[in-house]
Amino acid sequence: MAMTRAPMTRILYRMPNLASTSPGKVPALFSGHVSTHTRQNSFLATPDSEVTCSLLAHSTGHDVATLTINNPLKLNILTRPIVTSLIDHCRTLSTSPTLRAVVLTGGPVAAGKPPAFIGGADIREMHALSAPAEARSFIKHLHAACQALRDLPVPVIARINGMCLGAGLEVAASCDLRISTKVSRFAMPEVAIGIPSVIEAALLPGLIGFGRTRRLLMLGEIIGADEAEKWGLVEKVVEDEKQLDHVVADWVGRLVRNGSQAVRSQKRLIRSWEECGVNEGVQTGIEAFGEAFENDGVEPREKMAAFLGRKSV
Repeated sequence: MAMTRAPMTRILYRMPNLASTSPGKVPALFSGHVSTHTRQNSFLATPDSEVTCSLLAHSTGHDVATLTINNPLKLNILTRPIVTSLIDHCRTLSTSPTLRAVVLTGGPVAAGKPPAFIGGADIREMHALSAPAEARSFIKHLHAACQALRDLPVPVIARINGMCLGAGLEVAASCDLRISTKVSRFAMPEVAIGIPSVIEAALLPGLIGFGRTRRLLMLGEIIGADEAEKWGLVEKVVEDEKQLDHVVADWVGRLVRNGSQAVRSQKRLIRSWEECGVNEGVQTGIEAFGEAFENDGVEPREKMAAFLGRKSV
């Protein structure tokens, strides 16, 4: 799939009314199905569901991509076609040498519905699974989407406004940074429908610890945005979407101003730290530091010279 600067695809979803569910309660689960305008498939879907990716040229000459998940009649749930489209977009974006950051968000929902980031996987699709092999294929496909986000060479910011449930929370955990509005709600309610939380739920202990992970996964408890920030599940909470966009723009600006190769290297290092011991992480960091000075160290020298110039003024 060729990279273009025109809007590519957007992921938009919809979710059921969880706004009335208080933090600490177990939510009612949602189901639904969605299709995308960009591919043919055997799954039914609402006509206005799609995955979109818009690529914006930053003033520095670098690119920032926004992936939007839109399924306005459901909870922005992840159907197979949407998951496939998300994987395709991530793999395409990964090939762009000018890409500096990716923002992942949920699209607007239908009137009368509460906002949603991603309301989970499609329960109707899961209900149709009839054998272990089929179930493994289904969940591996969802894992591939999370992996594609993690494999993007640049930081991914999860812009969360509304419900972030089940697979949606696994997707958010796969991002590098997470920011949410106060109305957002977070939960892993899979056990309520007879399945364990799997795949990228394995990232949660590293974010919030094993005790809090057990609360989410075993009790199916919903937590509010302030609690999510306290736990370390999100990095920042803001009042509304206006502030959300302001902070996301600030974070993107910081990422773009920093050294592009340094940021990419830092993301690789953090990934390696997640998967190795301290000693191995230190050695990997030493190698990455040396690599920063390849090609005469153009990027670090330029950044350091600018810093030293400011200090001498």
